[in-house]
Formats: sequence, C-alpha cells, structure tokens
Amino acid sequence: MTLLLVLSLGGCGYHLVGHGDEDGAIPSDVKAISLVGNAESRLLSQLRQRLQSDRYAIIDAKESEDEATHAMLHINISPLTFTPSAYDVAGIATQYVMVFTGSLMLVHEGKTIWQSGAISRRGDVFVAGGPTSIEASRERLLKDLHKQWLSDAVGRIRSGF
Repeated sequence: MTLLLVLSLGGCGYHLVGHGDEDGAIPSDVKAISLVGNAESRLLSQLRQRLQSDRYAIIDAKESEDEATHAMLHINISPLTFTPSAYDVAGIATQYVMVFTGSLMLVHEGKTIWQSGAISRRGDVFVAGGPTSIEASRERLLKDLHKQWLSDAVGRIRSGF
C-alpha cells in the first residue's frame, strides 16, 4: 500500500520542497561561505562553528575573490518577543512566553538559491521570586532558545529543506 502511494505521488510530479540531496542547501561547487546579517556575534560564532566542515570554509565577505565558489548566508533575526501569557486573580502576570524567530537565505552568484522560511522557538518564563530570579530565568531560557534555533537552522541548511 505504501509503495503504491509513493509511486502515485512520484508519478504525478509531487515532491518535497527543498534540495533534499546530500549537499543540502549549499551547492557542491561552493567552497567558501560568508555569514552576514543582524544576528548577535555570539550566535554568529556558534553558527560558524556548527557549519565548519572539510567541504567549505567560513570566511569574511570581503575575503572572497571568486564569486563562483563563494556563497553568502544571510541570517535575519526578528526582535525577541516577551509577552505575558498567564495572570493571577489580581491581574498580575505570572507567566511570560518568549519567542525567538529568525530566517536564513543563501545567495550564490548574486541570486537567492535557498530560503529557510521562519524558524521559531518559544518557551515560558514563570514569575517567581524577585526581579533577579526572573531575569536569570529569562537569560537561561534565551540561551536554550538560541541552542534550539541553531540546531534547527543547521538542520535545514544540511537537508536543503
């Protein structure tokens, strides 16, 4: 039954969006990638570390001389949202939701060849204790959301989806 479903979908031209090949979103002829965008330096550094491989180098955009073997990965991070999501009987916020969203776009030879779409991660901060405790919880959650977002972003680049 599954085989018939796969054959019928393939026969009508259905396919998943993305490259889906072994190279992922980055074409095989690309030897160097530059990371540009509005992400903070810590996130760019972590992304640079996760993308390092034997196949291509992560370089400054100014260092590239050969456009045919160079691509630019644009990282666009949206403003962090931190909004109340639960209240006590007095109307005071007791829980906040934090949402970290960003997207990726790969440009090669002046053309956009891949876009990730929105990558979003969210988590809750519970208000307990004083301002110091709340701020510590917020920072801890933001660090976790960065890690989750980074894993998703690298997964999308490697898969091409």
